[in-house]
Amino acid sequence: MWCRLAFILTFLQLSTASDMDNPIIIIGSGLSGFAAARRLMDNDINNIVILEAENRIGGRINSVRFSDGIIDLGAQWVHGQKNNLIYEMTRNNFDFGTTPFEEMYSTFVLTNGTKTDQKDIRKIVDVAYKIIDDIDDLEDPQGSIGETFNKKFDKALKSSKLKNIEPSVIELMKENIERNYNGYTASNSWYDLSAKKNSEEGKASGNQYLTWKKQGFKTFFNFLTKKAPNPAQYLNIESKVQLNKKVTNIKYNTKDETSNVAVTCSDGSSYSAKHVIFTPSLGVLKKYHESLFSPALPQQKILAIKNYGFGTVGKVFLEFEHPFWLEQGKPFLAYEFLWLEQDKKEAKSTNREWMINITGIYVVDQFPNLLEVFLGGSNLNEFETFSDSKITEDCMWLLEKSLSKSLPKPKAMTRTKWLTNDNFLGAYSYGSMDAEKANIGPKDIAESILNADESPILLFAGEATDEKYPSMAHGAVRSGFRAADEIVKFYE
Repeated sequence: MWCRLAFILTFLQLSTASDMDNPIIIIGSGLSGFAAARRLMDNDINNIVILEAENRIGGRINSVRFSDGIIDLGAQWVHGQKNNLIYEMTRNNFDFGTTPFEEMYSTFVLTNGTKTDQKDIRKIVDVAYKIIDDIDDLEDPQGSIGETFNKKFDKALKSSKLKNIEPSVIELMKENIERNYNGYTASNSWYDLSAKKNSEEGKASGNQYLTWKKQGFKTFFNFLTKKAPNPAQYLNIESKVQLNKKVTNIKYNTKDETSNVAVTCSDGSSYSAKHVIFTPSLGVLKKYHESLFSPALPQQKILAIKNYGFGTVGKVFLEFEHPFWLEQGKPFLAYEFLWLEQDKKEAKSTNREWMINITGIYVVDQFPNLLEVFLGGSNLNEFETFSDSKITEDCMWLLEKSLSKSLPKPKAMTRTKWLTNDNFLGAYSYGSMDAEKANIGPKDIAESILNADESPILLFAGEATDEKYPSMAHGAVRSGFRAADEIVKFYE
């Protein structure tokens, strides 16, 4: 007790010390990093430094000005209302919009421009997504999501609802549904998605596609810092952030309770801390854990880092002078593409293979002149290496080919490059078949490293460490709170 009291007194004295001797370092200024800082400051722990590798705050929240508002190149939607921390922290003080994915059908188009029966397509969609909902609720799922879906879908083909639909259309739609699932989960293949791991995750019920309208996801940082709804309660977390500080090594000692953690950055600067909260992506951990941590991380954590899934998605935003996609005032949600084999071959032969992974081209809430191209699966590395002009030309090639008409050219575009950014190396995590086989999960990635006095000297946060909501933005927030609470609890 007296030891802890002495430490707290020392802790308070250090609040005026230089940044070279900070008692708590947070690596990364995304949702989890800011959530950790907010929880620490709520508990009067203010001597914090946040080291950010990028030249901006936000991490995988990247809200940028485009057209006449702000769009999101990173996390875009608030997925769910009940049991979603982000929604719960903002709902009384922010008027969300929505993208009506759950209320409206997309417009499905064949890539050769010929018409297809939308009624038959909708029958397939209804059956397919009922199966996906059922998979989410399985008590003892076996195998991959892809295998489970196909078994159930093959049985459904015998139903009266689908038996009269052309088999070729059904096959095209199965490919489309797989593309959509891969895009949603950031996986290369739904045969790498564990049905068991999926069943272990929590689900935030309610609207899954709430939008920040024209204000962007960065709006939520105002709530994390308490700038909203009451500016008088503002916590100046931004002042704790040091930009362009790419961490290259974290040296820790679990045998000496007086030893601090030494953090070194690529610019040669170094920091000392009693506690370090590490929040960068699982992609960064996968590539750099061996060089980042001295000594090496525990074997169980390394096993989890190597085997838990981490993938990426891509976005392209296209701004047009007028919305050519609206016909006589009819509501419109998206174009989704049914790729014929000859068109796949043409795409491959003309260096457009990346386009086969497009899940759809969607409207953007509150932006009547914008379309958003969303893609997942493989070939994202190729997509990110292409120029903006090629990406734009390719998108217009697909639209004009599938709609069988000439279209106006976009007047502006912007796009993502998460996979080739060395500070992220992807978008978000997923429960893989390898993770199931290795019997590991987010809890293993999150496990803190303790000092000899059982003080948590090295803690891990970020969406991939949240046991209940991995891959989700609200999971990232939960993880930051959890890591900070572990430090606070040690000094209670």
